[in-house]
Amino acid sequence: MASESKSNFYIFSFLIFLMVSNYLIVIGKYLFFDKNTNDSVPINYEIFGSKNVEDNMREIESDSINLSNEMFEIFENYNFSIDSFLDSSYENIVVFSSLPEDFLDIESVKLKKDLFIKTILPIVFLENEKVLEERNKILQWWTETEGGEIDKDFWPEWLKSIVEKYSFDGENIGNLLMSVDIVPISLALSQAAIESGWGTSRYARDGNAIFGQYTYDEEVGLLPKERSDGKKYLIRKFSNISESTASYIKNLNTHSAYIEFREVRKKLRMNGERMDGGLLAEELINYSERKNLYIQDIKDMIKANHFERFDDIYTSKSLIN
Repeated sequence: MASESKSNFYIFSFLIFLMVSNYLIVIGKYLFFDKNTNDSVPINYEIFGSKNVEDNMREIESDSINLSNEMFEIFENYNFSIDSFLDSSYENIVVFSSLPEDFLDIESVKLKKDLFIKTILPIVFLENEKVLEERNKILQWWTETEGGEIDKDFWPEWLKSIVEKYSFDGENIGNLLMSVDIVPISLALSQAAIESGWGTSRYARDGNAIFGQYTYDEEVGLLPKERSDGKKYLIRKFSNISESTASYIKNLNTHSAYIEFREVRKKLRMNGERMDGGLLAEELINYSERKNLYIQDIKDMIKANHFERFDDIYTSKSLIN
């Protein structure tokens, strides 16, 4: 009897082991391996169609996908490419909310970089367009008032909203315009590539944190794996890349650390010169703890990838005022 009881105990233990093992395998597959389930987070995209971007981009379609091959297919279907963007022959601009979930699985470095640029480029462009729309509206109003000094209490409500957005506490419209201006596409693309490791960083994948912006709010921050003792900053996460890009542009346009950046940009604007991303990068000494080394990284990135060609976009459009 003792021998039979011992045998039953072993059989029972073995069955329990099998049940636990199968459970762990299922859970492990769900948590770590099965990326293409129906529970994967969809990537939303919008197609904006207009040959005349000055009249605002008109959304003509929106949908969602998951994978990189679908993104490539959509770019092709809507004839959006880097070349078509540069020569303004595009008829549609494609905006994705995030990079694809299988972005790390793209083996070709060339294809991975190409998809990264195609994803970030139109977003930076459209966010700059929003800023330029605000700038042009201010300029038009200022012209109608013949450039006179008008008490802030008598400013239109839309202007007060812009003032609040840019945390502007003065009354000089010229000083306000120094903050309401674009960030050169070459600069934005380079910083996005550096800060996100061409979209491969955990922050980019888990939080659309393309530009490595800091926050101290635990509800909207990701904990850095490598953070110096005593440091409490987090990497701010965003619901989509457009939101991340808008925050990046606003940061350069409002933070006290980038006053020199805005002053040099103002001089370029007043002299009718090209918005040179490499030149303006020299004023971002406070963006990274690496200081001058970081600035050199930006300039090297611009040169190596010929990003300077994107800065000519605004010299060929009437949006430059």
